[in-house]
Amino acid sequence: MIYRIGKNKNIDLAAQLIINGNIIIYSTDTLYGFGVDATNPKAIEKLNKIKGRSQPYSIIVSSINMLKKYAKINDDIEIAFKKIFPGPFTAILEKTDNELSELVTNKLSTVGIRIPAFNPILKIVEKINNPIITTSVNYHGMSSINKLALIEKEFPHMNIFTDQKDKKSIGSTIIDFSSKPFKILRQGDGVY
Repeated sequence: MIYRIGKNKNIDLAAQLIINGNIIIYSTDTLYGFGVDATNPKAIEKLNKIKGRSQPYSIIVSSINMLKKYAKINDDIEIAFKKIFPGPFTAILEKTDNELSELVTNKLSTVGIRIPAFNPILKIVEKINNPIITTSVNYHGMSSINKLALIEKEFPHMNIFTDQKDKKSIGSTIIDFSSKPFKILRQGDGVY
C-alpha cells in the first residue's frame, strides 16, 4: 500500500506500524529505506531475513540532541554537524551505552547516524521517540531500488510511505567521526 508521507495521518500510521514491530519502506532525502524501531530486536531480525544479511545498520534520529543519547560527540564534531545535518550524510561515531538493539551495531563500538533533510521521516522518529533503522531497499549484494514501481513489484506486501518520486541518489556520504582527522569513507550525495 502506498501512502503520501507528507500527510499527518500517514505520519501517525507509519509511527504506529513501527511501534507495533512492523517494517515500512519510506522516502528520505537520498534513497528509499527500510525502517524499523532500532530498539526492537524482533523487528530487526525480520528485516535481516528480508535483506538476506546480518550486518551493522545505521539509524535515523530526529535531532542532534537525540543523537547525543546514542553517540559520543565533542565540540569539534558538533561544529561539523552544523554543516552537514540535516542532510545527505551518515556520521560514524563512538556509541554510548543505550537501548539500541545489539543487532544494530553487531558488536562494533561505533554506530552510523543520519539526520536526513526530509522532515516527514524526522516527524515519524519524533512520534515513536526512538531511532529507526535506515538501510536501502534491496537484497544484500544488489543495487538499491530507486524506482517506486519496482519497489511495489518487489515488495508488494509492504507499506510504502513516499513523496511519490523515483530517486536519483547514490546514497549518503559516510564520514567517520570516531577518530581524527575525520575521514570520508564513501562519497555520496553530500559534499563535505
